[in-house]
Amino acid sequence: MRRWLNVFVAESEPPLTAAVNELENRIATLTVRDDARLELAADFCGLFLMTDKQAALPYASAYKQDEQEIKRLLVEAGMETSGNFNEPADHLAIYLELLSHLHFSLGEGTVPARRIDSLRQKTLTALWQWLPEFVARCRQYDSFGFYAALSQLLLVLVECDHQNR
Repeated sequence: MRRWLNVFVAESEPPLTAAVNELENRIATLTVRDDARLELAADFCGLFLMTDKQAALPYASAYKQDEQEIKRLLVEAGMETSGNFNEPADHLAIYLELLSHLHFSLGEGTVPARRIDSLRQKTLTALWQWLPEFVARCRQYDSFGFYAALSQLLLVLVECDHQNR
């Protein structure tokens, strides 16, 4: 994992380096944490699966955003959520999957790059409207800090991508 994270650090911007370093620190402390997997699973449940009172729910609608926006973006990309996906369509994973799909679509050349880039920017803008609050809640409620560090890295990556229009 360290090699993968170091790809982000090489010649990167200071916020990205800081986010990678913090995540690496959290991963390193996992090695001395008793029952690390069990504790991370408990942290995950408490942070992402409980009520929004003391959690960081990974849904746009939890942050007063239009939950239909991602559905419109998916339709524009020629995609839809699977009936096997037991989460609302405005789940963070759907936004990330759409961004990944758009990135790889650029290499296929079947859709004009301008159209893909336009949809990518719309997706990044929609995600940016609620991701900072999600990350703030991760920092507030993740006492160990692993998921807070991971979400901070995601925020910095999305910000870099959004700024490099």
